[in-house]
Amino acid sequence: MTICKTALEVAKVHRSYILLYLVGLSVIMTFFLTQSVPGVSGSKPVYAPLKSHVAVVDRDEDKGGVASGLREYLGRTNTVVRVDDDRRAIQDAMATDQADIVFVVPKGYMRDFAQAALSGQPPKQVDSVLRSRNDKHDLSEMKVLTFLSNLRTAYLAGGIAGGDAHDDTSGASSAGLPADGLSADTLSSADSANSKQTLQPDDESAMRRAVTDVLRATKTASEDAHVSVVATRHGSGNVSASRVFGLSLTLGNYPIVASTISIIALVVGAFTSESMRRRMEVSAERQQSVSFGLLAACAVIGLLVTVYYLVLSVGVTVWQTGSLAGLAWGPVVLATCSMAVYVCFGVSIGFVLGRLALSSRAVNGLANVVGLVIAATSGAWSFGTSVMTGPVALVGKLLCGRWYVDAIDQAMGLGAYAGSGSSIAGWFVSTGVVALFALTMVCVGLAVRHSVHKVVRNT
Repeated sequence: MTICKTALEVAKVHRSYILLYLVGLSVIMTFFLTQSVPGVSGSKPVYAPLKSHVAVVDRDEDKGGVASGLREYLGRTNTVVRVDDDRRAIQDAMATDQADIVFVVPKGYMRDFAQAALSGQPPKQVDSVLRSRNDKHDLSEMKVLTFLSNLRTAYLAGGIAGGDAHDDTSGASSAGLPADGLSADTLSSADSANSKQTLQPDDESAMRRAVTDVLRATKTASEDAHVSVVATRHGSGNVSASRVFGLSLTLGNYPIVASTISIIALVVGAFTSESMRRRMEVSAERQQSVSFGLLAACAVIGLLVTVYYLVLSVGVTVWQTGSLAGLAWGPVVLATCSMAVYVCFGVSIGFVLGRLALSSRAVNGLANVVGLVIAATSGAWSFGTSVMTGPVALVGKLLCGRWYVDAIDQAMGLGAYAGSGSSIAGWFVSTGVVALFALTMVCVGLAVRHSVHKVVRNT
């Protein structure tokens, strides 16, 4: 018990590190969170369409007007941005939040699309590049699929009509496109056979007429649509509260690791210095009691860090959403357990560095470097893992932060798991990997301790 109290006194002496790494960095991360996730304000329901920043990269020289038509169609419900046809430019657009998703019209797409339509096959899809899958990306891809399905219908219908229907003022309806402009009913086999007699895959004019019909029909449908907001009991509070709480925990991976590494390394290092070692040799304390005392002190520090960040995350959630009514306590408990295991990982790294008896400057530098590398490759910041290069993504999988973020997403049903919801099995696997990282570092620390003691005995 004496060793534990002494170790905690050492941590108290280095309270500046606690204020800097744990409190200071957590406040900065909280500021980033509040800027990226708007809070719930006001009680009057307002309809706000889910918009994305989309880009259309044309590699088919706008043959048949497909690329320009797709760009105009998406621009009615999204913000269309310009991205150059270059891999680096696309990656930069993703990393800087310039674009949420990029659709690529490949070379020869119009001809392949026409051939697929004339042969009775489903519409050929365009390529897409995205950061990480969420509701906005799914909605954008659904809109692209709707456009292509309607384009196929209008293209085949134009072939049946022989192009005469386009002189009619009724536009898309006379061309065979459904009046609402939103369905994609395929034509009968007989109609498709008639289309083959009048349409050719290289006929750009027929495709341009079909694109015009689709744009005219969908514009008319959107103008005639009436939107009403229906008040619900909870509204979107469930999603908002879970998202804020989960993001708060994932953004805390850097402050958690940096603070635990620096504090634990300084505490353990104080007991492995040469002067302290000589005092311990002449004291009545056994080595086992010293080890248990240090372990207890590390556990207390880890518990305090866990409680602090849990309280901070709950406070940010209340601040942003107004209440905790939207939080399901089951996922919260799972996410908290993942955070506690992640804290143990940071404690284990600090234990290893403390056994090496490094200076405070070295500990400070290593805590920052390790924390930044783990956080940057975890996918918790503004860019997702999908825009990382192959080697960087591989490094992320070999580090603990990526699995910690995945465990939080699995527990809260966020990120790639927003559609499927919370998964206990997936959470257990990811949290187990984090625990294995922590156990590995503890074993390394014990091996370092054994090697140091062996060298000391030989000298």
